[in-house]
Amino acid sequence: MRLAGQTVTIILTEDGRRVLSLGAVGVPDATLITVSVEESEDMGLWIRLPRENQMHYFLLRWEYILGIDIQSGLGKLIGMRNERASDFVENKG
Repeated sequence: MRLAGQTVTIILTEDGRRVLSLGAVGVPDATLITVSVEESEDMGLWIRLPRENQMHYFLLRWEYILGIDIQSGLGKLIGMRNERASDFVENKG
């Protein structure tokens, strides 16, 4: 799955939380953090984090990540909406 360019919620290990707090000022003290992924590679995720009123790139290594939650979105309905499912089935009788 392509992660670059997406905003994701990362579930961190305890060590991952400590490493992230060392690299970024203002990171919440929690195992879940929402970040913008710039690039994904073999070593980990390049993410953007605020520090000293600027955005910085930070490599978060895979060993510090327990899981990644990606919002799938609801999509967009184009055209007319029909509330009856039976209208979609051709009646052959």
